[in-house]
Amino acid sequence: MANIVIEGRSLEGQRAESTVVPPKKFVEGLGFLRGVAALSVCLYHFTGGALPKLRDPSIERFFTNGWLGVDIFFVISGFIIPYSLVGKNYSIFGFFGYIKKRIIRINPPAYVGLGLVLAQWYFIDYFIAHNNKYTAGLSLPQLINNITFTIPFTHYKWIVAIFWTLAIEFQFYIFIGLLFNKIFENFNPFVFLLIFLSAAALQYLPFTSRENFFHYSSLFALGGLALCYHRGLIGIKSYAVLLAIFFIIAWVQLLPYIAIIGLVTVMFISFFKVKNRVADFFGKISYSFYLIHFLVGSTCEFFLIRIFSPDPLINKIIMLLISLIISTGCAYVFYNLVEKQFMKLANKL
Repeated sequence: MANIVIEGRSLEGQRAESTVVPPKKFVEGLGFLRGVAALSVCLYHFTGGALPKLRDPSIERFFTNGWLGVDIFFVISGFIIPYSLVGKNYSIFGFFGYIKKRIIRINPPAYVGLGLVLAQWYFIDYFIAHNNKYTAGLSLPQLINNITFTIPFTHYKWIVAIFWTLAIEFQFYIFIGLLFNKIFENFNPFVFLLIFLSAAALQYLPFTSRENFFHYSSLFALGGLALCYHRGLIGIKSYAVLLAIFFIIAWVQLLPYIAIIGLVTVMFISFFKVKNRVADFFGKISYSFYLIHFLVGSTCEFFLIRIFSPDPLINKIIMLLISLIISTGCAYVFYNLVEKQFMKLANKL
């Protein structure tokens, strides 16, 4: 396997010593972070309203900040997406091939998840007595905008709620595909700073929604800085300065909690290579788990409350655990039957 010679400049304008770094297919510790993020989001949804019959304030308060798992995913993407292009002689002429690979990797599993949700909606509407009609108002334009992840730029609603994060991810894929060489291959810390500051400023354009890459760009920038440090393109002092800048931007642009979790994620990527078999397992199936946990959990609740009473509190806890275990099992099956197949297809490109 060929070696890559990497050079870079620090903020002070000093050229770093050239380092020979062999390309790696796996960065240790990312599986743990993905697993923590996926579990956090799932537990936040399960205890915060996705399973309303099992909701209880005494449980909910333990997972009320689980939504921060999404921000962990954004920082990881800021690291791993450009990392996937390192050493491949990528150029702007390869943009469509790069986007095609990302589409094959991400879209088909999402569409299967979308199809399962629609099937659940139709089953509830036509076979179960229910006050709400889930498919009421469903239209072809809404479906098309869900499939193309363009809902944030329309007045339509998401069919699968978590798709808003996929929309932001795809906007980031386009951003990296267009600017990868300028940001990472011909790395200059001032150019990096200028590009991501410009991206952060673009959030103030009159978008119809904050569900856009520009609003969350500081988190992706933190992940990108972790990649630059990982490759030896930047010294520790310059790394600390740039991290501080984007931490402040995230604090102002988003929320203090988000800025803190973003910085903690970067610290784990750069300095703490944590391995845990349970978290690594959830990291491996994290995308599948993320896509279907809401669907499976709500289905489990529907059947469980017909078998057991949700009271007392211990019953709710047991039923939540059962829903989590079944969701995990279904995600593992989904990973092997659906996601893994498209991973293989994408890797052939």
